[in-house]
Amino acid sequence: MKRASIFAAIALIAGAQASAQWGGSLRFCIRAEPKTFHPLEVDDEASELVRYLTGGVLIRINRYTQDPVPGLAVSWKISDGGAKITFHLRHDVRYSDGSPFSAADVAYTIKQLNNPALHSPFADEFRASGGEIKTEILAPDTIAVRFAGPMAGLERLFDDLAILSSSALDKDKAVLGPFVLHDYKPGISVQLDRNPNYWKTGPGGRRLPYLDAIQLDIQKNREIELLRVRRG
Repeated sequence: MKRASIFAAIALIAGAQASAQWGGSLRFCIRAEPKTFHPLEVDDEASELVRYLTGGVLIRINRYTQDPVPGLAVSWKISDGGAKITFHLRHDVRYSDGSPFSAADVAYTIKQLNNPALHSPFADEFRASGGEIKTEILAPDTIAVRFAGPMAGLERLFDDLAILSSSALDKDKAVLGPFVLHDYKPGISVQLDRNPNYWKTGPGGRRLPYLDAIQLDIQKNREIELLRVRRG
């Protein structure tokens, strides 16, 4: 299955608003070991999948329509010929550890992206304008991000930018996505559990995701994977 198809299926299962049962877990195989769990250092497919499931982003690209839709930002405006984007953020959003989310966290994340020691295709794409990315906090829920020059499809960059926490004591464990990293067994599996503070809600106001957990089994051999599926 192609990466886009996998992400579309996960997006539907993990956070769909259609009729569904609460609870349970999803288990499937990934082909390789995640190289990193740091969202800004991702440069491989397995790590990208974990980031997609755990990271909260300002704008999410709908995997079916390819249209940008609100994430942590309820709205945004592009100006200065495509060199500046201003976000208006959601209120009352908290990280998985309970720390609050604000424009300061977006500024902190952009600051980390500016680090020249950060080498990943993702970070390089953000720095493609040829200079430092600057931020201006206009209010606790409003921030402007300015690039050195115009960027084509500027808003689409933010679909991959998982917002880090600037205030959490353990920044590696504070996430804004639907799941949190619970356990990692090298060469065996990655266990993700429901984020109890995830901001999205389903029918009746109950917090998403529907699933309690997702287990990613690390299995390169497709024949073994098929055998395990047949065995239930």
